[in-house]
Amino acid sequence: MGTVYLARQLSLDRPVALKVMSKRWVHDPVFVARFTREAFAAALLNHPNVVQIYDIGEAEGARFFSMEYVPGRSLVDLVKLEGKLDPETAVGFLLQAARGLKHAHDRGMIHRDVKPDNLLLDEQGMLKVADLGLVKTLDLDRDADRLSDPCESGLHSLPTNMTGTRMALGTPAYLAPEQCRDAAAVDHRADIYSLGCTLYVLVTGKQPFDGHTAIELMTKHAYEAIVPPEMIVSRVPKALSAVIQKMMAKDPDDRFADMGEVIRTLEQWLGVHHTGTFNPHDDQIETLEKHVRAFNEAPAVVLRSRVLAGSISACALLAVLLTFFGQLGWAFGLAGMVLQTALAYFAINGVARKTYFFRRARQFAFGLRFGDYAVLLAGLGLFFVLLWMLNLFWVWTGFGFIAAALAIGIRIWLDRAVDAQRQGPLTTCERQLRRMRLHGVDEEEIRQFVAKFGGRNWEEFFEGLFGFEAKLTTRGVLLRGGYAGIRDKFAQWREPVLHLIDRTEKARKESRERKLLAQVERARLLADGASENAARERGDKAAAVLVNQANAFRSADAKRRTVVNGSPAMKTNFHGPNLGQMLNQSQENPFDFRDDTPPQNDLVRFLAGLVLGPHVRAFVAAVLLAAAALWVFQNRLFFDADFQAEAVKASEAQRLDDIEQQATGLERRTHALAFDGIPEKWTSWCDSANVAWAGVLVLASMFYRGNRMSAFVLLGSLICVFGHRFGIRTVEPIRDYHVALLLGTVLSLIGYRLGRM
Repeated sequence: MGTVYLARQLSLDRPVALKVMSKRWVHDPVFVARFTREAFAAALLNHPNVVQIYDIGEAEGARFFSMEYVPGRSLVDLVKLEGKLDPETAVGFLLQAARGLKHAHDRGMIHRDVKPDNLLLDEQGMLKVADLGLVKTLDLDRDADRLSDPCESGLHSLPTNMTGTRMALGTPAYLAPEQCRDAAAVDHRADIYSLGCTLYVLVTGKQPFDGHTAIELMTKHAYEAIVPPEMIVSRVPKALSAVIQKMMAKDPDDRFADMGEVIRTLEQWLGVHHTGTFNPHDDQIETLEKHVRAFNEAPAVVLRSRVLAGSISACALLAVLLTFFGQLGWAFGLAGMVLQTALAYFAINGVARKTYFFRRARQFAFGLRFGDYAVLLAGLGLFFVLLWMLNLFWVWTGFGFIAAALAIGIRIWLDRAVDAQRQGPLTTCERQLRRMRLHGVDEEEIRQFVAKFGGRNWEEFFEGLFGFEAKLTTRGVLLRGGYAGIRDKFAQWREPVLHLIDRTEKARKESRERKLLAQVERARLLADGASENAARERGDKAAAVLVNQANAFRSADAKRRTVVNGSPAMKTNFHGPNLGQMLNQSQENPFDFRDDTPPQNDLVRFLAGLVLGPHVRAFVAAVLLAAAALWVFQNRLFFDADFQAEAVKASEAQRLDDIEQQATGLERRTHALAFDGIPEKWTSWCDSANVAWAGVLVLASMFYRGNRMSAFVLLGSLICVFGHRFGIRTVEPIRDYHVALLLGTVLSLIGYRLGRM
């Protein structure tokens, strides 16, 4: 159906496997629609033993989906290299594949092309089921998956001279008998048969049947008995041979009932007995604790933490001293150096190590639109203008060069030593985990083992082994119920930022998927004879159904990870929406999508988004903060020697309270913002520090979304700025602008509460 390329995803700077649809199918709207829908459904599968599908898309007429790249080799390469595998090793691999397939089966999908070529083994000994290109949903109508006319085309169809009109899909050497006869009629037991064939190949080094043609091979699968594996390789135990023969029974009813039964049988054969969680031996726990201790207490790690803590403390102390001695500009410059060092280190370290946080920030930046870049550049420009007005520009610039040098120094002289000393514990621990996988321990239980016995500071070590996302998932299970004890979180400051990025990326991805699904559905409906308007409307509704149901599926899948009696319930079946039902429902009554939402409501939402959208709020925040900065500069409301001298002279002509306000830098309402040549009515509204606070309130709203939230925040900011002009009565020392600030803040807080992160 297509060609797979090794590609690089630019936004995340990571390698991916890119499957591009063959040109022979690109102009077939039925095939494209089915290909896209089922790739979309398969992308919802998320399991350590399944190759993750990241994205689906179209570029210059080429249809594609990107998948997780697995560095390593397939089991067929391993068999070619070693001839045959030790039975225990083979079963260890097959157990991982069975768990990945069970994950798909529980969610209503079957693979239909299980074979050694599609079982990929990475460098840590983790096996992943790949190539869901022939995936079938259990609830899919059989006629929709089979062609009645050999001249027609559709998803999963192969050349008619190979399979005939009944479409026997998959690789002939591993096909279940019922799949040879009719691929549309198979269920999850066809995958059990193919997995049995794969285990047969691993332990014997040869395929169950030989043949010169596809038809000959399929005929033997359907009618000829296999030679028991122990008759070919004497060291294959009879008990394992019996398991293989049961998996490969001709009649589906004679096989194991489901993949869960296969997993339990293979675990029992390996001697892996579970009571709900993995119970490690003392030597395994002691070895892990030694690795974690060596990772966290490496000499370079201790040195780096002391150097960084000491440097930051020294800078803070020096900034305080400079402030007391009246050198506020140098104090701000020193604070800016610390900030610029952190930003420079984030970029340098992110490029060098390809850290998860840096790659997600890069992805976020790649997804910004022209308007977002305009707002960002305007904000930076405003910041530099403010520095220039406060005579701090060159101070910050000079300290910026020092900050870059410090960041490079930290990376070269500290981080390299840390990486070198930590690589040893990580590598040896990976070897330990690889052995556990080969002995049949479930991947989720391996991760829980590392988290549970990794000690109080387990998170950074865990991230080094499995990554940030796996850490969040494992933490959610580990800390429920409080049975894990006191645990420290590593670099938790990243998580609110990543949550914001995740929310934004989710919205972007949904928009792309909705657009792509609507496009292919419209093409399919047009091919079925629908009018242009009907195809557009109903294609959009079909895409909306798929995306909404996909969100419900993800939510149900996330809730599955629960804790029962203090231990993670990882062996339970999935009880959420079925992917097959999801695809079927999206196609039911394709010409009868009903929408009870009045058209005028869509217009109202559009106009509200136009007036209250994030770009409007960003513009308002920029104007308010810029005006506040100009007001501060015009009124000299910062501590310097000249201002203090002027305040002393003013004491002879003004009241004592006015002198105190000037000397302490409090807001002065008597000097509103003014420019020569500009009418006073256009600038007089900026007359207090309320303007700056209103800008901060609007800027904070950028972390939330929702029209109601935006309306409350914008109203609150208006009250902050203009409220004192409407005759508010107060009692000293409370001023009218104090009341306006309080009311505006309360309204904004209500808005934040109504908003969504």
